[in-house]
Amino acid sequence: MDINDYVQLTRTRSARTKRQMQIKAADKKLIRFHKEEIEIRKAIWNLGWTELKPPVQRGFIRFFVLREYVRREKQPSFFEKILEKINTEQWSYRKDFKRKRRRLGKKIQVVWEQSLREVGEGEFFGKKFTEQERLYFYEALTHPKRSKTPVKVYRFIESWRFVLRIQPNMITKVRVKDLDLEGRRDEINRYFSHDRRHRLWKLLDGSSNWGWDRLPKKKYEDPLHNRSFSDILDEYFPEPKLKVLYRNPRYPRVSFCYLINRDSHPFTKTTKLRSMHTWYCGNAI
Repeated sequence: MDINDYVQLTRTRSARTKRQMQIKAADKKLIRFHKEEIEIRKAIWNLGWTELKPPVQRGFIRFFVLREYVRREKQPSFFEKILEKINTEQWSYRKDFKRKRRRLGKKIQVVWEQSLREVGEGEFFGKKFTEQERLYFYEALTHPKRSKTPVKVYRFIESWRFVLRIQPNMITKVRVKDLDLEGRRDEINRYFSHDRRHRLWKLLDGSSNWGWDRLPKKKYEDPLHNRSFSDILDEYFPEPKLKVLYRNPRYPRVSFCYLINRDSHPFTKTTKLRSMHTWYCGNAI
């Protein structure tokens, strides 16, 4: 009996089929672990909080408040509502909020700067701000850290109405922990740490470029690529149309006119003419 007939009768799997089954089993295991990881994260998040007695201080926190003489003015509640929408907080382990910086090869202590929050265009013209509140903002352009294009933002004009206040950062409650859930979560993270996340995102989304920083960058397209120099000149400097008006048999010269479209020619776009065409007449010998 031939070996191929024997394989067909016994239904023995080939090496290629075995390899495909191994890959399918590994892919099913990745998807199963991914679903289990999502359920474990939800369970850990829903464990809740517990009160910490006594409270513990961890550093200091800094935020903006209204100045004292602003509180004594006519509309203190109006500026308090604005402050709730643009207030910011910073944490530091030092009370003076200083950080180390190197200047001319020497380490110095510099105060950490803090400013009010900049409001985006969509949020500014939404329902969050009223017409009266928008009068206290001005338009500005800023460059985000990971973007080359400027973004339009709105900043508060009268920032002198607010002053920074520092107070201890007290921790009064902590999350409830489950050691079994956290141990299982760490096991799944160690399994995915060996470059298996790429395969998982390819199974879920159809692409392994799961990070925004790993997306393929679009190359610069040259508008003059694979174009001849004569075609470029014809596009930017089109040839004028020659129109013969009449011919006089007594004289060898011929009267002609150049008909140039004012919209297409670069030298006639700025001229103020009544008609859409310009005529240049002359005689040729």
